[in-house]
Amino acid sequence: HYDTTGIHAPALISPGAAPERLPNTVEQYIDSVAAIFDFCLHYEVDSLGYAGPPPDGEQGGGPEYDVYIQELGYGTFGQTSWQESIDLIEDGARQRFSTYIEIDNDYLGHRTPGMSGLRVTAAHELFHAIQVGSYGIWSTATNSDFYFYELTSAWMEDLLFTWINDYYFDVRTYFRAFRDSKNRSYSFTTYLGPTMYGYERSVFAHFLAKRYSRDLIREIWEGMKSEPFLRAIATVLQRHGSTFEAEYAQFSTWNFFTSDRADTVRFYDEGKYYPRYVANASTSFNGLSATITTSGYALSTQFCQFAIPGDTVTAIVSNIEAGQAGEGSSATRPFEVRLVSGQSRPPYQQLSKGYVAGFSSDLTNAWRTTYLESSTRASASAAADLSPNPFRLSEDARLVVPLPGTVRGNARIYMLSSSLDLVYSGEYPVVDAFGKRVAYIPAADVRSRVPSGIYFVVARCDDAEYRWKIAILR
Repeated sequence: HYDTTGIHAPALISPGAAPERLPNTVEQYIDSVAAIFDFCLHYEVDSLGYAGPPPDGEQGGGPEYDVYIQELGYGTFGQTSWQESIDLIEDGARQRFSTYIEIDNDYLGHRTPGMSGLRVTAAHELFHAIQVGSYGIWSTATNSDFYFYELTSAWMEDLLFTWINDYYFDVRTYFRAFRDSKNRSYSFTTYLGPTMYGYERSVFAHFLAKRYSRDLIREIWEGMKSEPFLRAIATVLQRHGSTFEAEYAQFSTWNFFTSDRADTVRFYDEGKYYPRYVANASTSFNGLSATITTSGYALSTQFCQFAIPGDTVTAIVSNIEAGQAGEGSSATRPFEVRLVSGQSRPPYQQLSKGYVAGFSSDLTNAWRTTYLESSTRASASAAADLSPNPFRLSEDARLVVPLPGTVRGNARIYMLSSSLDLVYSGEYPVVDAFGKRVAYIPAADVRSRVPSGIYFVVARCDDAEYRWKIAILR
């Protein structure tokens, strides 16, 4: 739907540093709109497998999907809209609506101008039409999970038109300004205008798509027909042998590897174009100790940076309380990270340069911590020993079992008492942890089976055997 005269009449714009509207190009612009939306519809529905946007009956003059072209003003690329009283298709806790799209009439003056602006808008807004019309909106979810709608629509732009990269403008906000007045990163579930609606978190969809495949995003949307986003993603990841909490912590560590630290093989494909994550808190090591005391929102990540002689150690501290985040909690949970030379009160991790990193909070299991060195861009944890030691089953989330870099597949883990009685065994995948090979044993696996004491830990993998001694405290 468009005007041929007046302020809303569309037009192509000239190329170059000072573009202008080209006269007598109304029909060329309209032909471009039709071709681009047609391409996006076929790609998102036929190639990616999403259900198409539902028809709206005779609204707009017929059953076709309606796109309105008009002058939207500076900065507004487009929008997907519906009227609850007219467009409701399915009612209840989850509602579905038929929709219509409004787009700009020339993309003159936009940060991504002309046909490039039109292309990413079509990909983005059409995916909103699919989301709202075919998968629905959960009124029971805080802010209706709209941050996930926006982050996946921004991801869709790059999936269809990877050479345009308008999403870079928004990603900067996530890496440098997604935080409150005390410099604490917001909860991942935040929906806060004007710059934190979710566009800036599209890197999460890029993370999931590379870790698994682009089909995982569709699986989550299919799951959202039955339950809101946080429960749907937990269900989907469980089918793939993981958990949302584990993936969120892994996502947090990926965000260290951007800009000059980027590794486009292991992490984000376009990570070298993302800015560095700005530390939430920083301090210098004085030769004996350094401490950062702060707090974090439910389902948030705080980057705590320690300057040591000739290097920097970054503690990536992720709160994984997805349930509280899903309930819209604005409370923060305090924590402390310590770097010392010598011993620290548990739980702690031995670092490779002789330092010890300690962590404490009122609920230790609510957190995941990873320590990375700037010089090596690898794990700062010592590779030779089990960590933490002692292993406090009521406080620590998991035991890290270090293994040689050549080990692949699974490791069979045995725990033997001092009298060599077998008290526990289990098989765990050997994974890459920032350049080192490790197996993770969740505390929950052994909590009810292993009493306090001194134990031998044996790992068998690749026809080889590795042994350690550890103290376990209940």
